[in-house]
Amino acid sequence: MRRRSRGAGLILLLLAVGCTVWGLQPFRQSEPLPPPDPFVDRVVLFERGEGAGYGMDQLPGVVLGPPRGAGRLAPSQHVLSLGGGGSITLEFVDNEVWDGPGADFLVFENPFLVDPGDDPTRGFFELAKVEVSYDGREWREFPYRVESREGCAGWRPVLANGEENERDPTDPVQAGGDPFDLADVGWRVIRFVRITDLDNTVGSKGTQGFDLDGVAAVHSRRRQDPAPANQRP
Repeated sequence: MRRRSRGAGLILLLLAVGCTVWGLQPFRQSEPLPPPDPFVDRVVLFERGEGAGYGMDQLPGVVLGPPRGAGRLAPSQHVLSLGGGGSITLEFVDNEVWDGPGADFLVFENPFLVDPGDDPTRGFFELAKVEVSYDGREWREFPYRVESREGCAGWRPVLANGEENERDPTDPVQAGGDPFDLADVGWRVIRFVRITDLDNTVGSKGTQGFDLDGVAAVHSRRRQDPAPANQRP
């Protein structure tokens, strides 16, 4: 029995030495990579509009990561004001958004309703239009109507707050925010989001225009580079 044990040990030692000499790695069971977080990762471009300024000293972190909503009756201060007609382009770097059932991503601003907050038509809203892209070159715009706010970002209060509550920021019901469905623009997967203020309000002290808190993917997956042909726009 001892001879067999020593022989087996010698074989394992030789295999290990051989792997080292030839630059091979001994077999190890690979561990699955942790899923990427569902939030935008990078500010590609910020085109400051008239009256912008609030939150600029906190870029880029102020628009990355989970939202910090203040609920239905108060505006969050954790935002970047785009200014009148201002625009910001954001990129999902380690993940991408794919077209699943219903909403595929959420845009968080800081709108609030008039107390007691039971009428979604009465409040303070700063609207923006939203465009998406797969490659950062070709863009498609979500249809919108300022009069009804349909298709706009910036009018649904943000309920999720990564520092104060446990609401899921990727669940449209729990999180609040404005939902967007890629089926509305005919794309299966996107990596870039562009948000442009519609210049429908007047602010003060650098707070004019759409106030961006963050963007979260509802349907997120690890970035596939390049994406399979049947998944591209």
